[in-house]
Amino acid sequence: MRAWEFLTEADSPADGKKFAPGQMNAIKGAVSMPDISMNKSTGSPYLQWRFGIAMAGAPDYPTPPVGPMAGDPLLSCYTDEELEIINKAAKSVGAGRIRKLSDNRSTELSNTNTTSPVNSFKGYKKK
Repeated sequence: MRAWEFLTEADSPADGKKFAPGQMNAIKGAVSMPDISMNKSTGSPYLQWRFGIAMAGAPDYPTPPVGPMAGDPLLSCYTDEELEIINKAAKSVGAGRIRKLSDNRSTELSNTNTTSPVNSFKGYKKK
């Protein structure tokens, strides 16, 4: 098989007529979504993933088109040395800017309980 037999340079959306005879008969309710195809220069794996999440909640739970990271990679570094590795790797491949979202410390939420909800045991004496 030659590459030109399975590679196309132009936008060629799915078409039921391109399937072999009998194949479309076996696929009940087949649909195509050419606008979110990953085979185009505008294709987006993130958009396809968000679509899958939206299907899981549809129709009762609407899903926003983007999450908090909007498709950006999320990296979590615990040390300045790890951040240096990220910065050097990004520079070496031309990944562009890096936005630091938080520092290297984790903190308790302001609504975290600081008193135990369990009553002290009756008759227990501290030694």
